[in-house]
Amino acid sequence: MKKKILVIEDENNIRNDIARIFKLNGFEVYQAENGKEGINVALSVIPNLIICDIMMPEMDGLAVLKELRNYPSTELVPFIFLTAKSARQDIREGMNLGADDYITKPFDFDELVAAVQKRLEKAETAEKKFNSKYEMLANTLRSYMPHEVRTPLNIILGLSVFLRKHYDQTNYSEARDILQNINEAAKRIQRIFENYLFYSKLQLIISNEDEVLKLRQKKTPLADFLIRDIVVYSAGNAGRSNDIELDLEEASVAVPEDLFMKTIEEILDNAYKFSERGKPIKISSNVSSGYYFIHITDFGRGMTQEQIASIAPHIQFERDTYEQQGSGLGLAIVKAIASIVGGDIMIQSQPNVYTTVAIKFPLLKSEK
Repeated sequence: MKKKILVIEDENNIRNDIARIFKLNGFEVYQAENGKEGINVALSVIPNLIICDIMMPEMDGLAVLKELRNYPSTELVPFIFLTAKSARQDIREGMNLGADDYITKPFDFDELVAAVQKRLEKAETAEKKFNSKYEMLANTLRSYMPHEVRTPLNIILGLSVFLRKHYDQTNYSEARDILQNINEAAKRIQRIFENYLFYSKLQLIISNEDEVLKLRQKKTPLADFLIRDIVVYSAGNAGRSNDIELDLEEASVAVPEDLFMKTIEEILDNAYKFSERGKPIKISSNVSSGYYFIHITDFGRGMTQEQIASIAPHIQFERDTYEQQGSGLGLAIVKAIASIVGGDIMIQSQPNVYTTVAIKFPLLKSEK
């Protein structure tokens, strides 16, 4: 299949010459005479690469690039600028926005064709790596998923069959309890699937440097208030409201809010799961050396040093002794999030005594 090239250039002669050269080299070529038209064409045909002049009326090339990076279908399309030799500031700004290369006018057509082929080869290599990682991850998920859903699925099937067979002999209170157990088992399966999908997404993000850089520009203001809200809500659902001890310092962090929330939720979920009701769960935070440190301590099962070193997706410790609800992905998800945002996770634990999970997140630059 022919590769598709979009040429956005307001000078007709230059645009037509570029189009003719690439058609002769076996490309399918689309043209646009200004930035607005170029955006419409790009979103319509989804080219494999865009060649765009910087200096154009109505909408310049920088604005075109910035706009197309907002659409999932075009945000990763390789982008090569055509620019005058004197426009160094435009070149710098374009590269900061995510342009892949630039060619100065007047240019040699062989040089332009070579630059395009190089960028297409690089994009194809990246896509192959992406697909390879995706397939490997998909195979891993397929091998583990049946095991993780079996217990809650058996609960749903068993209780629903019982209720169907003995419906007439089951009183209202018993039926309600059975339906509650079915509902909770279904929610466990839903959470398992959501966490597998979320972990898959994180792994794909980690393999994409541009996506990592983009996420590191986002923020969570008033992180302490958000932690408090998450703790109050989750502890209430887990029946652990009386076990919570909070000591939070105010801060805003350079972490996307959804990833920040997921981190706190997963660590708290483990704390509730692996410690008994009535035992305290301590959540504290402090600012130090440009980072926001969050500590969550429970006084439950604990882990050995070997178990801490082995934390990875799908690993659950002492399954034969303890019936664990979940896929074992919680801390693996937290480790992946910390890696993406330039943070870190540290775990201290003593079996049957305590576990402390400490997360280090970068502060917003204005607060460092």
